[in-house]
Amino acid sequence: MRLWIRGHRRSAILVMLTLTLPVYLFTAAMATMLSARGEYREQINSIEPRVARMQGLIAKEKEIQESLAGVNTVVADHIYPQSSAAEAVAASLQAEARRILSEAGMDITNSQVLRPRKRDQFDYVAVKIVARGTLTQLDQGLSDLDQFRPVVFVESLDAFPNRRRRKQETDSQVLTVSLQLLSLRSVL
Repeated sequence: MRLWIRGHRRSAILVMLTLTLPVYLFTAAMATMLSARGEYREQINSIEPRVARMQGLIAKEKEIQESLAGVNTVVADHIYPQSSAAEAVAASLQAEARRILSEAGMDITNSQVLRPRKRDQFDYVAVKIVARGTLTQLDQGLSDLDQFRPVVFVESLDAFPNRRRRKQETDSQVLTVSLQLLSLRSVL
């Protein structure tokens, strides 16, 4: 064999290249397939936890729906529904706030419906009320507002003491209170 290679050097190189080229192409193809296999394996490994989560969600779908229904009823208790117009909600909020503060013993001197503010999922419906009364009446009124449903938030509260006249020496200080109340109306 060595003798033939020495005598036919060109032919030997040509035969060697002819055999080496397919071996090289085969090796390159195998390396490409193995690296692609590794990438696919990584993708499968990253998908497996997501699939498991989805299967868990599917298995617990009924329980999740029941919990969601419970949350929706709680939320519906705390906000005004979308079916109510923002103006109607504001008028209702104003009337209820006036009634609650009046029942607490405060004198309502002024009330004003403020323009609704649009947010992502809610309209912020606000009312400004100015009332006069004692600190205990204010405390009772705020306590009653806390119990009211749908929820009423106190956005701002400014209290100013009224001046006492010498003839009006009473034990309790009378306050003038400016309240800005806020309630939520669903947009969705």
